[in-house]
Amino acid sequence: MILKSEIFDKLQFLFETYKINDHNLHCIINFNGNINKIILKKTIMMMFDVAPILSCKYVEDSKDPYWETVEISSSEDVLTFVKTQSEFNSFMTSKINEATDPQMKACLLTSDDDCLGILMNHMVCDGAGLKKYVYSLCHLYSHLLKDPDYQPQNILNGDRSLNIINKQFRLKDKLKALVFQNEKDNSSINLKFPMSTEGEVEPFIVTHEVPEDRFLSIKNYCKNHQVTINDVALAAFYRVLYKISGKQDLSISVAVDMRKHLKDKDTNALSNLTAMVISNLSYEPNDTLDDTVKKVHQDMNLKKENIIGLNTFVKISLLFKLFNYKQIKKLFEKKFENPLIGMTNVGVLDSEKLYFEGTQIRNALMFGSIKYRPYFQVALTTYNNIMTFTINLYGNSNDKENIENFLLLLDQELPG
Repeated sequence: MILKSEIFDKLQFLFETYKINDHNLHCIINFNGNINKIILKKTIMMMFDVAPILSCKYVEDSKDPYWETVEISSSEDVLTFVKTQSEFNSFMTSKINEATDPQMKACLLTSDDDCLGILMNHMVCDGAGLKKYVYSLCHLYSHLLKDPDYQPQNILNGDRSLNIINKQFRLKDKLKALVFQNEKDNSSINLKFPMSTEGEVEPFIVTHEVPEDRFLSIKNYCKNHQVTINDVALAAFYRVLYKISGKQDLSISVAVDMRKHLKDKDTNALSNLTAMVISNLSYEPNDTLDDTVKKVHQDMNLKKENIIGLNTFVKISLLFKLFNYKQIKKLFEKKFENPLIGMTNVGVLDSEKLYFEGTQIRNALMFGSIKYRPYFQVALTTYNNIMTFTINLYGNSNDKENIENFLLLLDQELPG
């Protein structure tokens, strides 16, 4: 079976090619107790029928890349069991080979309390798509546990193209977005997170949990100030960047799920529908947290009022209409400038959907690709009122220490 390669499939491939980030999405689910390993194996294999694109390899034909089905002979090809944290960490920082492998693989750390790790190729989908996959996995697992003959009712094989978003808007809206929403790039202010430039590098993942009582205090702050968790997290990010850099004109690239513009947000497909917008802030040394939150809230609200993210989709859709893939690759290599500092909020993981029958989940988190220096991104997710920040990088021990310190500073800037 041959499947069409969409625009973001190609872009994510090029992000790896030109060392911006690898193209792997990550999910970690920490259990209280053990899950049924036989049912897990069966579920993982059946999910390739639920989401057919995951059982494909990527063929980077010079004219136009495409997806082609590969054979998955057994669950051992896509699911491994390990007994040590180091083995699990090694799996979580590994890569999917898009040219040969299925586009998803999993690992179960078996102990008194199991831990499930899932990797998925970012070329296939974004964070919202990974959520959809994991919710479907949980649904299937829970039903198979009760009924071994259960068959999935829904196939994730709908439209994966940007057109699903673009067709929601009039030509007038698209032209307006194209002309008036060209935010400045991070590179224009030369803001970089301090990183080493020498030495051996290896991939690592650093996480930081904000416990339930603290998170509820943050939620209460948001309610009282009529702002969002995203506003507060971004404000804290800005305040730490100011302390690190001393610069007052700051910019952060922020991920925006464009499904927000759909009447029916269930696209019934694994796809990339996330745009990036540049948040700008002028920081004054005496600004309080309230001051910074207010500035962030006003900036993001203004963008929301002007169809946030549409500029990105219009530009890249136009680019792929005007140029063929070979030309796009040359343009990407010579002209493309990706923001160096970013934030992505995967949002709340619904505990009613992210649920394995018979086993309680202590915490769950999702985060994106592992960045290559000098690129830097903060990700956050929330499950059962536990908020987790994650940063991933190909770096050395000094970089890891800097990032651990950054996350401690970020925590200190949060209210509550």
